[in-house]
This record gives sequence, C-alpha cells and structure tokens, in this order.
Amino acid sequence: MSRQTFEQLRIPAAILLVLLVVFFVWPRDPRPTGDADPSPSPSVVVGEVGGVIVSPEASPSAAPTGSAIPTSSPEPSATSAPTPAPAADGFGAEVLACRSISGSRCNGQLGTLPASASAFTALVRFTAANAGDELNAVLTGPSGTLPGFPYVLQGSGDGYYYTQFQSAGLAGGTYTLTATRNGRDVAVTTFRIAGN
Repeated sequence: MSRQTFEQLRIPAAILLVLLVVFFVWPRDPRPTGDADPSPSPSVVVGEVGGVIVSPEASPSAAPTGSAIPTSSPEPSATSAPTPAPAADGFGAEVLACRSISGSRCNGQLGTLPASASAFTALVRFTAANAGDELNAVLTGPSGTLPGFPYVLQGSGDGYYYTQFQSAGLAGGTYTLTATRNGRDVAVTTFRIAGN
C-alpha cells in the first residue's frame, strides 16, 4: 500500500472504528421501547437471612410474589399443629419446614428429615405485616429450643421470611417449628428428624 493510499483511507477508517466502539459500548435500556414493567418491584428486601415484602399495592390476600405460590403437599408422615388465630390487624402467617426454598416456594416440605441432612430452612409466609414487626422462627424438640435469626421488617405488606437451622447433631424425634411476630406465636408446624 502506498503512502498516498494510506493517507486517504486513514481518516475514514478511524471514523468507522470510533462509530463501532460507540455502538457496542454505549449503554442501552435492556427493555425494548414501549414495554412497561410487568410487575411492581418489591418495596423492601428483607435482611441477609432472607425474605421480601411485596409492594404496598398488593392486597393482603395476594401471594407474596408476582406469581401464585404453588401448594406443597407434605410427606405422609408430616403433621400439622393447630395454627394460632389471625391477629386483629389482619396479619396472618404460615410456617413450613423445607429441604430448600426458591423465593417464597418451599422445595420439599418436610415430613421426616433424614439423619444425614445437615440443615433445613424454616419458611414463614405472611400477609398484612407492619413496618417494625419482628419475625422469627423457633425450633423446639428433643434437643431443646433453638431460635432462628430474627428480623425487623422495614416495610409493610405481604411477603416471606426464612431462616436456616443446622440439623447435624440434633437428636431424633418430633420437632415443632413455630413462627413468631413480635414474640407471639403466629404459625406452627411439626415434623420429625430421623434418629442417628
């Protein structure tokens, strides 16, 4: 290539290169234009331990997330303890002992936790919570009483809270998992931990 040809192509090539860099690097809105946000984003994400409160626009009977919560069927050996009556302010809750969770969904509700399992998750789904409510889950059984990690809600509405319990070393037998709100029992369930 001659020097004269190089000088003629240098400026158009530089402009083309700058345009390509700008095209690929320039930030864009990830949504196509005209799309509205399909659902409101949560107003509060509850703590490091876990949970979420959905936007205040949701009604107290709505599911904690934008989609319905699938109903888990407990294993045949699972038993349900009587659930305390809903609070006068409309607050309601349920507590589940789960092998794991996906958001507010319980993956594998426990009937009997195998002795080889090292942990399980207590999932509390609630409606009509108030900002400042302290939620917790307490495990009671042959190994004594073990509190979960309490969390004080920063927002109000419907949502869920979870805490994980280490089950390695716990004695076999029937355990009661109790959800509390401001120190008062709001939901109860029972399950078994298989003996070693």
